[in-house]
Amino acid sequence: MSNSLSPAAAVRRWLPDVLLVAFAAAMTIFAAQFITSDNFWLDDFFSIEMVGRSWAEIPAATAGDVHPPLYYYILKLFVSVLGSAHAVYRIASFASYLLTVGMALVFFRPAFGRWAAFFFLCLMAPGTASLRYFTEARMYGWALFFVLLCGFAAYRLLADAAPKRRWWVTLTLAGLCAGYLHYFALLAVCFVYLALLVYAAWKRRPLLKGWGIAAAVSVVCYLPWAVVAAGHLMQQATGGFWLQQVPELSETLEMIVSSQLSGWAALALLGLGCVVYLFWPRDEAPARRWLTAAGLLAAVGVPAVGYAASALLRPMYLSRYFFPALGLLWLAMAVAADGLIRRLPRFGRLAAHILLAALVLYAMYEPAVTRQQELEQTNAVVAQAVGYVEDRIQPGDKVYSCVELVDDRVLEFYFPGSDHAAGSDPATALPETGGSLFLIFPEEDPAGDWAAALEGAGLQPDSWQGALLNNQWCRIYYYVPAA
Repeated sequence: MSNSLSPAAAVRRWLPDVLLVAFAAAMTIFAAQFITSDNFWLDDFFSIEMVGRSWAEIPAATAGDVHPPLYYYILKLFVSVLGSAHAVYRIASFASYLLTVGMALVFFRPAFGRWAAFFFLCLMAPGTASLRYFTEARMYGWALFFVLLCGFAAYRLLADAAPKRRWWVTLTLAGLCAGYLHYFALLAVCFVYLALLVYAAWKRRPLLKGWGIAAAVSVVCYLPWAVVAAGHLMQQATGGFWLQQVPELSETLEMIVSSQLSGWAALALLGLGCVVYLFWPRDEAPARRWLTAAGLLAAVGVPAVGYAASALLRPMYLSRYFFPALGLLWLAMAVAADGLIRRLPRFGRLAAHILLAALVLYAMYEPAVTRQQELEQTNAVVAQAVGYVEDRIQPGDKVYSCVELVDDRVLEFYFPGSDHAAGSDPATALPETGGSLFLIFPEEDPAGDWAAALEGAGLQPDSWQGALLNNQWCRIYYYVPAA
């Protein structure tokens, strides 16, 4: 008697997994095009500047910033291995996107089922927040990955009858990595630990010892940076932070699904589903309901603390600080939605699964396509501006910017090896005798002192090109020696 599956049975068994992997691959291919974006902005350039420092200098240098140092080490590792091509700075962040998708396939599918993993990918993979923060030269994608991994490790400790040591280690290390990436990621981890403590004290007292060890190790390992973190918070609280106002709450909520009407509908439906799943329990594993509660706690707690601190002290919260907690919320919504749908009669489950996925993807589609079109347009503008200079520049020529945010870092990034400078004094803008000048100017013609200085130096306008540098619209004026 053979135990082998018939062809039809094999298809029924493996086809759903094949389709799930194919969907994940399609979403990854779509997202991967955003690593080609050449429109870097202020925070990206700060990261790039950090990478130019030695390994030993990074902690002291980032102490003057508002973020911990781990991301800069990750970025420097990628640059050291892959080189300093522009795309490498984005690949270093996109690696966390790949790991998050991999986590959905390797961890979430076996733990929660195919549909829950699929719902998670529908929320995470094509969202405009993901397309942005998983490809910026910043720490937010990595922060989301480690917060999510920390939350999943806590879930496994509750789901397993005999918690395994590796999940305690994962909980501790992932939480520490999140804390060394971003302070609001640390806050999200604190909410995970809090949720785990409350549940363990209520239902699983044997876990309290492990929780205490993990918390103690985390505190000791974070202590070297805790003093610096406290200094940063004091500096922000006393007016030493650049932020002047907090974002509207809608900016934070739009990151969950989208700003489309269908996105708000999906958000309301998924949010209501989480609440119903929590307070209308049946025979589901309690660990899944804990995960839903932990995701909601982190998602509500992080912006609540940010807005409260901003109201009581001074503005110190931005909508992007919510992104590290977003992965845990997406997973909570996916698990709750799948759990509720499984309570339906058998004939209605497939239809409900498909309809919910269709609503979420429909809400994501237009914003994602719009962002793709913006990528193509901005890449074309940046390439045209850089090519305009590269096609004309000669030894002895100078590139000078009097646009405030287009500073020396930006000029060295786009025009490496050129004689360049930034400022507002026409006298410092003039090239060597006989050289030409590429003057990066706001979107207006140079006049007044600038026109007089250029004319006095024997330079006359040849042409100009619109440009987008450091996310700033400007013009590049080409001045050549008068004949």
